[in-house]
Amino acid sequence: MVTQGSTVQLNERAQDVLKTLIREFVVDGKPVGSGRLAKSYWEKLSSATIRNVMADLEKVGFLTQPHTSAGRVPTTKGYRFYVDSLSDTRQLTAREVVRIKQSLEQETDPGELMSKTSQVLSTLSNNVGFVLAPPISRAAMKHIKFIRIAKKRILVVLVTGSGFVQHRLIQTDQEFSQRELNQAGRYLVAHFEGKTLLEIRLELLRLMLEEKSLYDQMLKNVTLLGAATFVQYEGEEDEESEVYLGSTAGMIRKPELADINKMTVLFETFEEKSRLVKIVTECLKTNSSGPTVRIGLEKHIPGMRDWALITSPYLCDQKAIGSLGILGPSRMEYDKAISLVDYVAKLFGKLLNSD
Repeated sequence: MVTQGSTVQLNERAQDVLKTLIREFVVDGKPVGSGRLAKSYWEKLSSATIRNVMADLEKVGFLTQPHTSAGRVPTTKGYRFYVDSLSDTRQLTAREVVRIKQSLEQETDPGELMSKTSQVLSTLSNNVGFVLAPPISRAAMKHIKFIRIAKKRILVVLVTGSGFVQHRLIQTDQEFSQRELNQAGRYLVAHFEGKTLLEIRLELLRLMLEEKSLYDQMLKNVTLLGAATFVQYEGEEDEESEVYLGSTAGMIRKPELADINKMTVLFETFEEKSRLVKIVTECLKTNSSGPTVRIGLEKHIPGMRDWALITSPYLCDQKAIGSLGILGPSRMEYDKAISLVDYVAKLFGKLLNSD
């Protein structure tokens, strides 16, 4: 598990107080006082002793006191330390696993699977689940077919390894017969099946520079048709991936959303999905094979200091092609949320790879 780490070292007692305070705070979002901790967890420790530990934690920036007479609440730094120190995450219950499988395994259409997955993540976490579809340039080609529409207009039907079907109309400088189009399609499938669209584009450019493609008419047709088809797949810098968002119903009931400003920022983020895509794509670039936890999103999305993002890549043909996860207030059950995202990402990738 990858997290934004903290360099501060805490003794065992301070760690216990911090972890327990966070677990208490997650329950209801109310500031936690020393008396509440002493009564619930440490009969052998006085309120005064716990209060001193909490004061020390506040000095190093792990806790803060919202009001003079109130208890403490964890800061972003405190949450980070807590997540870093999780040795084990809470396993999903057998009932939750069955519910997830029943919801997802019946879906055969990739788009419907992504939509349903985001909904499952939302429902089970009471946060907002999302699935970031893979950029098309990163998708592997499974099949391609060219269909003659008019003299110099061709319909391209492209099927990716994960089952997405894309239709494109291309304009060519020369006329092709349907027989020539069929030959070109068979050649591309035979030589490039399993390669990403970006890889295919680069290989076709190389072939165009080789003299043999000038003398082999069929190969010349392949390079011309391929160039017209794959010219758009130059890279991922400016490529926008589609985001599937689950329901916000479970999250808007949380006290954090009682603040109209926080709610406004949240829904602006959903409206301007490019913000979310950018930060999730950054998580994908960490090359982590498991969940990545980001706490405090102010750097990426103004106004989202008190929010957290848990993401995990999903694989197709052993390659990370996209990401999924949950977005919610920093006050969340991280042990459960991390397990949920991890399990769903693995199942989702398995379902994408299944025929």
